[in-house]
Amino acid sequence: MLTIFHDCRLIDGLGEHAQTHVDVLIEHGKIKAIEPTRERHPAEGTIISGAGYTLLPGLIDCHAHYTLDPWAKDPFTQIATEPVGMTMLRAARTARDGLYAGVTTVRDAGAPRQLNFLLRDAIAKGLVPGPRLLAPGCAITITGGHGMKFGGGAAGMDGLRNAVRAQMRVGAEVMKIVASEVAMLTGPDAAVEELTQDEIDMLVSEARRRGLRIFSHAQNSVSVTRSARAKVDSVEHAFLADADAIRCLRDNNVTLTPTLAVTEVTLERDDLTPEFRSRMLHIRDKHWWSCEEAIRIGVNVVASTDCGEPCIYPSLLWRDIRILHDRGLSKMNAIKAATSRAAELLGVQASVGSIASGKQADCILVNGDPLADLSALGRVALVMQAGQVVHRHFST
Repeated sequence: MLTIFHDCRLIDGLGEHAQTHVDVLIEHGKIKAIEPTRERHPAEGTIISGAGYTLLPGLIDCHAHYTLDPWAKDPFTQIATEPVGMTMLRAARTARDGLYAGVTTVRDAGAPRQLNFLLRDAIAKGLVPGPRLLAPGCAITITGGHGMKFGGGAAGMDGLRNAVRAQMRVGAEVMKIVASEVAMLTGPDAAVEELTQDEIDMLVSEARRRGLRIFSHAQNSVSVTRSARAKVDSVEHAFLADADAIRCLRDNNVTLTPTLAVTEVTLERDDLTPEFRSRMLHIRDKHWWSCEEAIRIGVNVVASTDCGEPCIYPSLLWRDIRILHDRGLSKMNAIKAATSRAAELLGVQASVGSIASGKQADCILVNGDPLADLSALGRVALVMQAGQVVHRHFST
């Protein structure tokens, strides 16, 4: 059955400009053709009017924890104390909300007890609606490290090697390592490095041996530099990275996933202690600077939410895109950070991330023109996943 998006403004995720008055033809779950708009007859197939809307590739969130409940005040305590069944119901809600907000692919950033594998498989089997999920299982971290909250700790080179091999053995599609403590702490351990250079080198080597991509949670300059020198695929956060660390990302062709929405949205909460708010303001300014510096010197930057942190909802990817623009990306490049460039980082660019003939038909219609106002990305009117309309907010 043919589906036609008729008379669209098209941002294909690849070009430098939007196309206007085009028809996009979808058949057998794939994009069949992109043609100039012409009069269409209903007998041709299902016609979806795109007049007044913009058609884009489905959005890609490069860093999210869908098994952590962003509606909870303390997601980590909740997941550690409630029955697994309740956790998975909450995760299904998060996945559904992400998909309905136009996010069709997600790189999960680690889950306790490998629960992201359960969610990934449930989505793939059509049991629950959600984005295509690339899952690492547990994050790899040192004993007592930050990643213990969404993974499992391991001691020494042999322990870390066995931990990463164990994730691969049971289904990891990508590897996540935790190279530093989190920067949001108010004590002396904030952002301190947790993996040595030799340990990161070994973990990268193990991932490459199995053909997997690997990304590193790294928030201070030392951990960012170590991760970049080991040539991970991307460094996450880099809140406190200095100019030398950012330059190391560029020199080693490592992508930055800054998760900018975290600091902005967290500061909008009304339950922060004065001490924590002061810490967050300090981090936000440094976070903005590190991302601005990365953009200025040509580091590849992609979009993400860090969904699973309190109040960081799966629908907020559009805000991260907008903040990337505020920090220096053009509007089109900020959109590409959540489409084609994100797909390239994740290794899925052959099927998704752009609207082109032969690609999987993961598409969204948004109300308005994102190149005039990026907040249009938060007004999703229709979501198509693999050629099927899975959610709509308007009649066709």
